[in-house]
Amino acid sequence: MNTKKIYNHLMSGVSYFLPFVIAGGIMLAFAFLLDVGNSGTATFGSSTALSAWLLNIGGIAMGFMFPMLAGYIAFSIADRPGILLGIVTGVLARDGGSGFLGAIAAGFLSGYIILGLKKITSSFPRSLEGIKTLLIFPIVGLGAAALSMIVVNAIVQPVNAGLTGFLQSMSGTNVVILGAIIGAMLALDLGGPINKTAYFFSVATLTAASGAQVPSVIMAACGSSAMVVSTSCAVAATLFPKKFSESLRNAKTAAYIMGLSFFVEGAIPYVIAKPKQILPSLVVGAALTGAITAFFGVTLSAPIGGLETLPLVSNIPAYLLSFAIGTTVAVAMIYLFTRKDPDEVM
Repeated sequence: MNTKKIYNHLMSGVSYFLPFVIAGGIMLAFAFLLDVGNSGTATFGSSTALSAWLLNIGGIAMGFMFPMLAGYIAFSIADRPGILLGIVTGVLARDGGSGFLGAIAAGFLSGYIILGLKKITSSFPRSLEGIKTLLIFPIVGLGAAALSMIVVNAIVQPVNAGLTGFLQSMSGTNVVILGAIIGAMLALDLGGPINKTAYFFSVATLTAASGAQVPSVIMAACGSSAMVVSTSCAVAATLFPKKFSESLRNAKTAAYIMGLSFFVEGAIPYVIAKPKQILPSLVVGAALTGAITAFFGVTLSAPIGGLETLPLVSNIPAYLLSFAIGTTVAVAMIYLFTRKDPDEVM
């Protein structure tokens, strides 16, 4: 299978799902920001009509992430017949616990199932073309793709559960170590099951036994270290443009926006292009940031990071310092590890 084609299919899905991540995440952030006066209550984020509306809309947008990712990977592979299968199996991945990794698998399975059906039905007479597009592709294809997702969810969901259990076993140890682990996990698979496990674990630390929302050191470590991931790629592409292709240089604006808004997905094109050089740098930088944030005892009272939730941070200078140190280390490592490619020099 052609690696470049796989990359193009994956990036097609990513380009369609990122707007849902950005718009939904920022609306969620503003919901909590506008409701900052109720940060210690169980209704934090939805105590006013405006914040509740933003929380609802942001949640809806975020809920479409995985279906759009899978749908447009399938579309890239198999054109319009793949969209139905991809979106439905993306929902199955989301609701079945396999998340980002499951959604990617759903997209590729859906696309190649449609290609297989196209090949099988290629000898059908033209008079049956309508039957293929209205019955065979959507019904047979969806059934096959949905059955495939039973296997995908059965494999990936226990992995996610195991990661959550690992973090819970660490919660009684040194908070600095846990902050470093959270940071490393956020960077490790760029929005995949490891990242989402770390994020949801961090969010869970915001809720006390009484149900009230409480500020969390772990959530602050998550918020600051997540910003390092995409931002480091953007800064490196800005400072050392000759080390990156034109497409990666052009991607830096989106990476800046996503990084400073808490989203790690802006680093995906860079890691796919240069995994051995970029990914270790991001993991080290994010882990260092999480550890430093936890060392300073900074807390965050919203379930999302980024500059938009700075008013909800207990110690803004320490939070930003942690972010700056981790980003500097990551960028320095990218510079040291990444060589100039003659084909990529302007």
